[in-house]
Amino acid sequence: MIQSYDDLYITVQSAMAEYAKGEDAAEIVFKTNDNGTCELKNKANSKKFILMFARYGDEYKVGYAYFEPDAYGGFSNPEWIEDISHDEFTPKFVITLINEHLLENGVAPSDW
Repeated sequence: MIQSYDDLYITVQSAMAEYAKGEDAAEIVFKTNDNGTCELKNKANSKKFILMFARYGDEYKVGYAYFEPDAYGGFSNPEWIEDISHDEFTPKFVITLINEHLLENGVAPSDW
């Protein structure tokens, strides 16, 4: 359950550790930004997610935006933006985001 940016970072890093155990795992990089958001980026193809924590009254959410690099390797606007309830944002959910969107063809490694 995500209730702070620290919870978000711990959950993402936990997912990355689990993901990295896979035989065919791509090299995914994690970084935090000055504004509190964090990024997951595939080093090989530069596809990335920016994730953020938000509180709306009594409701906690994790927002995420998906970016693909343009022809010059830069990023402009996200391809899409979505959010999920804080109690649904789990390491398994993060691994699903990686497998379905950050990999070259959106195909999960064979041992998932």
